[in-house]
Amino acid sequence: MRKLRLIFAILATLGSVVVASAQQPSDDGFNLIVVGDPQPQTKAQLRELEQVIVPQIAKIVEEYRAESDRPTAILLTGDVVWDTMRFLPRVKSAFESLGVEVYAVIGNHDHNRAFFCKDARAEKPYVKTFGPRNQSFILGETLFLTLDNIMFNPNKTYREEVDAMQLLWLESEMANHPEARRVALCMHASATDFNSGIIKPYAQPMVDIVGDRELHFVTGHRHRHNTAEHTPQLYEHSVAQVSGNLWFAPICSDGTPRGVFCIEERNGEWQWHHRMLGRGADDRLVVWREGQVEGSDEYVVVKVVGWDDKWRVEWSENGAPMGAMDQVEMYDPDYMHYVEYEADYGKKYLERLRRSATLRSHYYRLRRTVENSEITITATDRFGRKFEAKL
Repeated sequence: MRKLRLIFAILATLGSVVVASAQQPSDDGFNLIVVGDPQPQTKAQLRELEQVIVPQIAKIVEEYRAESDRPTAILLTGDVVWDTMRFLPRVKSAFESLGVEVYAVIGNHDHNRAFFCKDARAEKPYVKTFGPRNQSFILGETLFLTLDNIMFNPNKTYREEVDAMQLLWLESEMANHPEARRVALCMHASATDFNSGIIKPYAQPMVDIVGDRELHFVTGHRHRHNTAEHTPQLYEHSVAQVSGNLWFAPICSDGTPRGVFCIEERNGEWQWHHRMLGRGADDRLVVWREGQVEGSDEYVVVKVVGWDDKWRVEWSENGAPMGAMDQVEMYDPDYMHYVEYEADYGKKYLERLRRSATLRSHYYRLRRTVENSEITITATDRFGRKFEAKL
C-alpha cells in the first residue's frame, strides 16, 4: 500500500508545478486582484476585454504600485474563455500586459468540447497556455494552490470533483509548507453551500488535509458575489463575473457591478472588497432616491457592493443619528431597468436575462421624517472601514 501511495504521489507531482514568482514573497503582505470568469466567446467580447476591462484593471494595479512595493498578482477564477480555445493565449497576454504575475484555474468552458470524454485531451489547450492545472505559490503569509474541480463525463456533462491525485498533491504541499499560516484553495466551482454552510462532499477531504490552518476557498462559476464565513477558520469567496452577466448585461444578475475582487494581506491578516471598474476604491454604495425603485417609492434605497453579513448600515437625518437602516431583499433595480428598457436583444436572450435575476439581501432602505432633509448613510464593513453617502 505504501508503494502504491508513493507511485500516486509521484504521478500527481508530475502534473503540477510550484510557481517561482518574479515578485518575491513579502512579509508585509500582498495584493491579489481576482478576476471572475472572463469568458469571451466572440471577437467583439475579446476586444472589449482587451480594450476596456483590462485597462480599467490596470488602473487598480497602478494604485497598488503607488501605495507600496507589496507584490500584486492576478488570479482568473476559470472559464477564462467560453469554449473558444483559440482565445486562450490572447486572454493570457492581455492580463500579462499588466506587468504582474498571472495565475488561473481551469473552468468547464476551458475544456475543448471535441474531447469532453477524454479529460486530459480536453484540457490540453488550457495546459499549453497556463501550465499544469495544479500550481502553488506563496504571497505574504498565505499559501495559494490551484485545483481542477471540473470532471467531465462521457455524455458531455460534468461533475464537481477533485481526484485522488490532486488530493495527494495537496497533502504533499501542506507538508512542504509548514510555515504558511493560511491556505487559499483556488478552484472554479464552489466548495460549500453558501446558505447552509455545509461543505460539499467532494471538498471535505481538502478541508481535512488543510487541518487547523485558516482556509479560504476562492471560486467563480456562479457569476455572483458572495463571501461566506462558515467558521472563524473557513471562508469561501465566490467572485462575480468581471464582465457583468455573461457579456449580455453590464451588471451581474445579483446586482454586482462590473468589477474584480481584491484580496489584500496587511500585517498577516486578510481584508477584501469588490472593486467596481472605473470607480474609486471607496465607492461601495449605490443609492437610489425616493421614487426611483419600484415598490419602494417613499424610500431611499442603498445597495452595499461587496456585501456580507458582517456589514452595518446606519443613517442620520439633519445630523441626528437615526440608527440602523432596514434591510430588504429585492431584485437589483439597475439590473431590472437594463433588462426592461436598455437591452437590445431578441426575445430568447431577454427571457434568459429576466430568469437569471436573483433576489438578494444587500439592500437597505430608509424613510425621511422631514421632507427634503439632509441624509447621511454610513456603511461599516467587517474590517471597520466606513463608507458614506450624503443626500
